[in-house]
Amino acid sequence: MANRHFGKLADVWKHGALLEVLDRERPTRYAETHAGSAAYSLVADDERSFGVLKFLSADHPKLSGSRYRAALAPFTDVEPPRYPGSAMLAMSVLGDDSSYLLCDIDPVSAAELREHAAGLSHCEVAEHDGMAATAAWLGGDTVVHIDPFDPHAHVPGGYSALTLAAHVAEQGQRLVYWYGYDRPDQQAWAYDALAELTKTPLWCGDILVVDADGAGQPGDLGRATTPGTGSGVVLANVDAATVSACAEFGHALADAYAGATLPAGGTGGIVFSESA
Repeated sequence: MANRHFGKLADVWKHGALLEVLDRERPTRYAETHAGSAAYSLVADDERSFGVLKFLSADHPKLSGSRYRAALAPFTDVEPPRYPGSAMLAMSVLGDDSSYLLCDIDPVSAAELREHAAGLSHCEVAEHDGMAATAAWLGGDTVVHIDPFDPHAHVPGGYSALTLAAHVAEQGQRLVYWYGYDRPDQQAWAYDALAELTKTPLWCGDILVVDADGAGQPGDLGRATTPGTGSGVVLANVDAATVSACAEFGHALADAYAGATLPAGGTGGIVFSESA
């Protein structure tokens, strides 16, 4: 299993925004640089309870009626429940109307992706550097999802996640770039970094976990539930209506989490902010 952070709050925002993009943009080509496994056994620990399990129980029409909620249902509304990775979520929206490039260097994850994609007409699972494979595959009507563990890592002479994101934007392809952070002063850091690398207009939606006072000290990105921890999504080359839908989803999350009980105790919530 390549990703032990599945189903946490960061995934809720990332995957919620991603599916808003895919449902509205309907690309004929879709690429992931860090695909992970197809699906994960859903456990009810503190982080998942503050993440996808809280989302599933949220009484908010924008969330309960979202494309993300509909895509989760076949996995989470059964026994035993599972959490689908981003590749499976994308397949649930685009089906066989899109070609796929799914990259992951973990052989177990790659094998699982191949198994679940076997029914699709055009799906390549690349078990090597996702940045190089995606850069070579760019073209046509493409959405690229970049979700790095290390945004600066790269093979000699190759792309990092950040430089690939800028290249995707410069090529006029649609970009969904996820980032995380564990200090409040790092809000929207990836938006700022990418704005230095490309002149393409960008939009960023950022969620920050806060305590009851609306603040947070340096947090813990691994747990992803401590005040001061946050994550965001940067978009490029998508329609204005798609940006609006992602913003509405982010504001709905903040509403649903107002006064939430934090896993470590006490109440808190989410601050959602936009940059453009």
